[in-house]
Amino acid sequence: MKVQIALILATMLLNTSALASGDEMPTQKPGLWQITMTGEKLPGGSRSYKMCQDAASVAAGKASADAHLKNDCSKNSLRRQGDTWIADNECTFSGTHVVSHSEMTAHNDDVFHTQIQSTYGAGKAQVMTIDHKYLGACEAGQKVGAPIVGM
Repeated sequence: MKVQIALILATMLLNTSALASGDEMPTQKPGLWQITMTGEKLPGGSRSYKMCQDAASVAAGKASADAHLKNDCSKNSLRRQGDTWIADNECTFSGTHVVSHSEMTAHNDDVFHTQIQSTYGAGKAQVMTIDHKYLGACEAGQKVGAPIVGM
């Protein structure tokens, strides 16, 4: 559950589209991405996998993030500071209240670094780092959205 909450928060931040000022957040481009999550709550301290995304899956991720923000969050603050996008959210996922502070730094459109600090349930805290790195075109025969684990 803890990792699922962090993944939802990271997905929401990475797929949120714009600030009130009209600044557009960078989004992942279609292709093969390596995603590495690091956090004390993860077995072994980290987890890494590759995932192929096409334009439709990127758009679906954005639509899902927008729906979560609209339906599950009482607070959704997003601001830009240089190359860093900072989000503060208060949301409820599957009956669990989550307060989070996330910072995502984009390096061009092929590397994203996100740090998430969240408190959920009865004061349980979690810090997680998620790195996305663009690897190029999807591998032949790779199914879009299906993670390749055990790299």
